[in-house]
Amino acid sequence: MSLNTYDPREHIRGFHQILISDKKRIGFLFGAGTSLATNVSAAWIPAIAEMTTKIVDKVEAESVDFATAINEMKVEIGDTLFNIESLLSMIEAKRAVIGSGVLNGLSAERFKDLATFVKLEVVELVSVHNLLPDKDISKLAHSNLSSWISKARRRYPAEIFTTNYDYLFEIALENSGEPYFDGFSGSYEPFFCPEAVEDIEAYPHLVKLWKMHGSLGWTYRERDKAVVRNKESSDEDILIYPSHLKYNTSKKQPYVGLIDRLCTFLQQDDAVLITCGYSFGDKHINERIATSLRRGANSHVIAMYYDKVIDKDGKAVFELADTTNALQEMAIHGTGGKMSVYGLRHAVIGGKLGEWRLRGEPKIEDLIRVSQYFDEDGAIPLEETGEHKGGERWEGTGEFCLPDFCKLTEFLNDLSSSDTETVK
Repeated sequence: MSLNTYDPREHIRGFHQILISDKKRIGFLFGAGTSLATNVSAAWIPAIAEMTTKIVDKVEAESVDFATAINEMKVEIGDTLFNIESLLSMIEAKRAVIGSGVLNGLSAERFKDLATFVKLEVVELVSVHNLLPDKDISKLAHSNLSSWISKARRRYPAEIFTTNYDYLFEIALENSGEPYFDGFSGSYEPFFCPEAVEDIEAYPHLVKLWKMHGSLGWTYRERDKAVVRNKESSDEDILIYPSHLKYNTSKKQPYVGLIDRLCTFLQQDDAVLITCGYSFGDKHINERIATSLRRGANSHVIAMYYDKVIDKDGKAVFELADTTNALQEMAIHGTGGKMSVYGLRHAVIGGKLGEWRLRGEPKIEDLIRVSQYFDEDGAIPLEETGEHKGGERWEGTGEFCLPDFCKLTEFLNDLSSSDTETVK
């Protein structure tokens, strides 16, 4: 059966209209891919899989009993689900129930040591703000995003949801002078304020930044059971969600409150959530997104999905086209047709999988240059197709570029500049 074809120009025009519409509520969900594709080498943070491998290697080199415990827990978690967050979740869960006994060859005290070691390694890998020269801040892909936010004065300021722990979004927003609210209140030792997060009308003129899996600088204040933001807190006290949820109910609030905020956002009229760098690896977030879309009247998700992987033979494979792909399944069957997935070579639109293909050669008068968002394949020599020699055949196929966070933010910034000039 032949695939549907989608002309990227048609869908970019629709995307552009969403971005410039003052009636739309625009939100973003950014994952680890946005800390990988930063456009500045000093600010590069490994993706979750590579981060997990790096940290596990260091843990195993630290001690034999840690290595044994890690390998046993990896089996318990399963290869598919094993990453640094699931590992921390299991460490904390075991530490909570072990008492004076031993599990995986470790006592409660050794589990505490293991958790501390892992957290310190996480902090070291994500603390790229310590290495980022001031002169390079404006070069960050995140700065292109903050530039678009600053220029695109909207009735409803953007909401940024992210599963990342680093400070790159904060650095970019603050460098551009863009005020934002992140759920914390106070000055001396800001505390997480769930009431302000729940209130959709609170701080109506501010951009929102919601760090769903925790952050550098977040820590737990024991005396009043509050989650506070303190850059001077010790690195091993970092709160990483959902690793703490299984052993301390009082620490759930930011994670639960911020997921509820995502659901509230999606259930509003004319809400559009744009994802990038997010691999849909958090099942709980995915389920809540799907449920919210089914409940929302006319909300929509546009997932920019970087789906290219290199197989064992060195060949590029595009995962969205795989019928077993979980995101394809979610978009086709789980969201009532309210989710579009824009992969590199393929897309799911209106609940149907298709291939990106230009229906006609690009024209010089196109309002938005095709090269800003689509990298065309070269023409095929006719002799390769069995036809006569000496000519070429244009196919119209290529790669959609916007799943790359750098390309997406460049596109947004370029659009805002051209829109501003048009208004003038």
